[in-house]
Amino acid sequence: MPSSKWVPVLRERLSLRRLEHSLRVAENAEWLATRWNLDSQKCYLAGLLHDIARDYPPEELLRLAWAYGIVWAELEANFPVLLHGSVGAEIIKRDLGLTDPELLEAVRLHTTGDYPLSPTAKVLFLADYIEPGRNFPGVTKARQAAELSLDHGVAVATQQILAHLLTVGQAIDPKTINLYNYYVNKGFYR
Repeated sequence: MPSSKWVPVLRERLSLRRLEHSLRVAENAEWLATRWNLDSQKCYLAGLLHDIARDYPPEELLRLAWAYGIVWAELEANFPVLLHGSVGAEIIKRDLGLTDPELLEAVRLHTTGDYPLSPTAKVLFLADYIEPGRNFPGVTKARQAAELSLDHGVAVATQQILAHLLTVGQAIDPKTINLYNYYVNKGFYR
């Protein structure tokens, strides 16, 4: 099913700024997938749809999470934006009829990461972080690491995310720590 079919659906649900971001993430995900011999169509679609629930207000994310039976912790209750991946995956499954488990996992975990991540989830996590519209400290380092391997890119992005959250004194999702610890144990930060 052609990905362009979903652009009008996204136009109805996303701001123009968010739609442009999603298109850049989709192109970046396709590039990463091609670079690392993965399913480029699936990765493109994951990138295109990943933020389908991102523009929902916090109370709507909490309402939908409850309605969909998504379990959340105190962190998500205080920062409902963290639920947009899980809510988005449910919308993609329920409203759009897409049921590919890797695609849904990628959307669900694109903000926080976790361990283990499927190859599609790694691509989306990284593509979202390094898409060309991003311009913040550390993004160049993550882009360079993505050239070495998918895991190098994800490891550097995870480290940069944690460093930023620690610097600004923001709460850290345990799933992100799981992903970081995986790469520590694999020796990526030595």
